[in-house]
Amino acid sequence: MGVLATLVLGIGLVAAPAALASPVIVQGTTDVRDAGLLQDVIEPGFHAAYPQYELKYIAVGTGQAIAGAKAGQGDALMVHAPSQEKPFVEEGYSLEPRGRAVFYSDYVIPGPLADPAEVLTKAPHNAALAYELIAKAGEEGKANFVSRGDNSGTNTQEKAIWKLTKVELNKLGEPGPAGTESNDAWYHKAGAGQAETVLLTQQCPFTGAGCYEMTDRGTFNRLANNGSVTQLQIVSQHNEVSAPGGQNLLSNPFTFYAINPAKEPGININVEGAKALMAYLTSEEFQGKLAGYPSPSAPAFFADAHPKMTSTSVSGTLSPGAAFSVSGSLANLLPGSPAVAGVPVNLQQAPFPPAGQSPTYTTIASATTGGDGSYSLQGIATREGLLRVEMPNTNAAYPNLGVMPLVAAGGLTQTFAAAGAIGVQSQVALRKPSKKKNVVTLRGTIGPAANNSVGAATLVVQGRKAGKHTKMHALKKVRAKEGVAYTVSVKLKPGKWKLRVRYRNPGVVSPVTSRAVSVSVR
Repeated sequence: MGVLATLVLGIGLVAAPAALASPVIVQGTTDVRDAGLLQDVIEPGFHAAYPQYELKYIAVGTGQAIAGAKAGQGDALMVHAPSQEKPFVEEGYSLEPRGRAVFYSDYVIPGPLADPAEVLTKAPHNAALAYELIAKAGEEGKANFVSRGDNSGTNTQEKAIWKLTKVELNKLGEPGPAGTESNDAWYHKAGAGQAETVLLTQQCPFTGAGCYEMTDRGTFNRLANNGSVTQLQIVSQHNEVSAPGGQNLLSNPFTFYAINPAKEPGININVEGAKALMAYLTSEEFQGKLAGYPSPSAPAFFADAHPKMTSTSVSGTLSPGAAFSVSGSLANLLPGSPAVAGVPVNLQQAPFPPAGQSPTYTTIASATTGGDGSYSLQGIATREGLLRVEMPNTNAAYPNLGVMPLVAAGGLTQTFAAAGAIGVQSQVALRKPSKKKNVVTLRGTIGPAANNSVGAATLVVQGRKAGKHTKMHALKKVRAKEGVAYTVSVKLKPGKWKLRVRYRNPGVVSPVTSRAVSVSVR
């Protein structure tokens, strides 16, 4: 979970009465509602995590949602039209320099079971060719196309696909006579939400044969599963890399924005509520639920708040001061996205924690990812413990984080990858002891240097009478002074002794015992 999420989760977890809950108004796309994700996952999950807030989601097309957010009619915005989001961010309406990528779905092209345009057989993975086939069949009076026609994210992507075809387009970027705003007779504008447009396509109340359209997979699957749609099938999906527009043409990334109150003077923007919802949507809890909705075998949305991080693993016991390296890569989860380049990553280490407690990490090395998203971090063995690689919580203007090319949205929250665990072998040297009467002084060096700010470094003088077959036992225990050299004195009874020194610094290095030395005391 990101730092922001952790901070927000720590406040106000006492359930608030519904009447006292602070409303969080979101201007958002209809896809999230029509696919069921809003009602089944987001609303109950957010209310459980943040009972002090009440989510009020206004489901409209992306264009209308952005207009509403600019007019101060919401605390947050969740949309899926990167080209429309870019000026929204550039004009300063986003609280952060960028939005937060939260999840993605993909578009599909449904058509009638008879498929008069033969899309399923000729263009099952080529959206631009599918549109051309539909247009040709439309001109022949065999098919119709139903557009959202509402400046929504889906409508924006429809127009992007039409631009890739050889079909004549009007001034609005839609099929129709060039230079006019008229549409061809087979092209119809629903002016409705995602689900309503699918249902209108099935009804197809137009002259000619069956209707085609484009929608998000989640909405289509939900309508098909509940029996609302029985006369449509998916005829084109999963655009091929070699097809016009490439692999990303049918990708449908959703981005969340908290509204900047400075752009809405005189209007009370619930910034803390918007941040709380942002924290929930980017949390591990919510991101993990996406893989199982509506079912693990056919998820409608895919996690996108965190990149995939890989890391090599370091293990074993190293010598003090030994160098070791950790390498790996960061990659966006959205298919076809650019590399996560120029992003800071940290190598962190934590002492082995007591049972039932969480480790506390500190950064020991830093680097940035290369042009291909790869990284390499070098560390020095100074203490034992757990290792991990962290991409810090950042929403800075890195152009390649979780976004389509040339888009200014899609910030990332904190990301981690386990990098193993190491032990560090300590060292202790013991010189010939000196004595004054019955006081014996032992001197030597330890490694790595004692540092009682990070551990409980101790020296234990162990000994036994020479000639006795007894085990060494502790004669004196002292706190190791910080540094490499040590001096410790012990008072002994007369006789011949075997002495040694044991250096212990639990959680920092493994314990080690010196060689034994002989000394006579009178």
